[in-house]
Amino acid sequence: MKIRILFLLTTVSLISATARAADDSFVGKWKLNPEKSQFSGLTYKIDDLGGDKYRFAFGDDSEIIPLDGKDHPTKFGNTWAITKTGANTWKSVQKRDRKVTSEETWSISDDGQTFAITTELKRPDGSTSHDETKLKRTAGASGLVGTWEGVEVKVGSPTTIEIAKWQGDGYSLTNPTYKERQEFKLDGKKYADKGPRVASGTTMSGKQIDDHNIELTYQHKGKTTDTDHWKLSTDGKTLTNTISFPGESKPEVDVYDRQ
Repeated sequence: MKIRILFLLTTVSLISATARAADDSFVGKWKLNPEKSQFSGLTYKIDDLGGDKYRFAFGDDSEIIPLDGKDHPTKFGNTWAITKTGANTWKSVQKRDRKVTSEETWSISDDGQTFAITTELKRPDGSTSHDETKLKRTAGASGLVGTWEGVEVKVGSPTTIEIAKWQGDGYSLTNPTYKERQEFKLDGKKYADKGPRVASGTTMSGKQIDDHNIELTYQHKGKTTDTDHWKLSTDGKTLTNTISFPGESKPEVDVYDRQ
């Protein structure tokens, strides 16, 4: 699971296959290893637009949300409510089909330099995950407004993905936790992502770089949301996904171990 859950709830990226005969080396069950992964370094910007409205930006994407505690629709099909609960604390709630998908507590340190987030994820399979994120201020003086860089992410319950052959030269890939399924080939065509948390209009296309490297590009209604470079280790025991986001200078690196 991508850890870009701080502000923008997009899709969960999954691995694909080769354009020719599907390679058994990718087939199997893979579990995210947070200790090997690199989630820090991503930046988030919050602007005060006046009238109690704020812009939450990640890379070149953003959402404008009033801090009035009401559910506001986002471009990804969720609703997002933010409530100020104290001088330097806020509560964030996201919903899908009127059901809570995540609850967060935000707090700014007394010196204004640290942004701490605790997240309770409620996942489609009924499981939950308690995650913790810490960011440091890189711009701005106090309060929520400013630019923040992630320095630490703790994932309470890592997810597992399952890869199988599909139609001879493609793959089916499922994420049981999120009830998400992808079926596709690396033939340059766009394929739809399926699942209860997948934003309508989300597609992916991909290409093979070599026997151990694959690149996938994800789009939402024609706009690129991320480009994923998947690398299979020489011994076939590790999958590394380096995720680049438009407008972000640093990537996220998710590492999966074969189960």
